[in-house]
Amino acid sequence: MNNLKNLITNNMKIRIENIECRLSHNTYEFIKWYPNIHFGSEAQLVAEGYELITYPDGDYEYTKSRLHINGSCFKHPESCYTIATISYNKKEDWTEVKSTGDRLLNLTKKERKSFFKVYEYTNEQIIKENKDND
Repeated sequence: MNNLKNLITNNMKIRIENIECRLSHNTYEFIKWYPNIHFGSEAQLVAEGYELITYPDGDYEYTKSRLHINGSCFKHPESCYTIATISYNKKEDWTEVKSTGDRLLNLTKKERKSFFKVYEYTNEQIIKENKDND
């Protein structure tokens, strides 16, 4: 599997192309990565008239009219959103995937192929880890 970027057990993280499964807040979630249009664009926003607002906790944002862009948006070249979650049913010894709205349906054919590869690895690993913990 040339496209398998990460496989970390007990804190599993699996990514193929722009689809990833990771543990977040005690839940395994499938996420879709996409290019962050705000990465590296702070100077451009200032030139367009956005105002910098800083907060006592060190956080900041740029604002113009009713649009607010948090400073965290400029730190990473990619952004992501959850497309589904996966949970383990110990009694039945199987996993269950729950889509976030219709986001799974909105994946391209290539993304669906990546999703099912990530799902396959994730499913195997979750079942294995839960059997090892019995």
